[in-house]
Amino acid sequence: MPVDSTTRQITGTSDISVDDAISRALSVARDGLGEPDWFDVVTARGFISNGQVTHYQVTLNLGYENARQSDGMCSDEYYFRRACGTGRSFSGWHTIEARL
Repeated sequence: MPVDSTTRQITGTSDISVDDAISRALSVARDGLGEPDWFDVVTARGFISNGQVTHYQVTLNLGYENARQSDGMCSDEYYFRRACGTGRSFSGWHTIEARL
């Protein structure tokens, strides 16, 4: 199964949290570039005013993989197995999933 991989970089900002900045960046990426298969936080920084964090900025590397089956279609099962591995189970929600 051939895999074509592309990496993009995007920055998200938020005045709420780092998680919200990530969520906003992924939302913009989905709208402009399509659904990414994975992300990696490259940098996370914030701005401080009067001793309080006032803004968060997160830069992400986004991975897009086009796994093609013999019929030319992308395999959702391929992505799931690649992301989760075999036999792995999730016991709780991630922070972003719990908020959504």
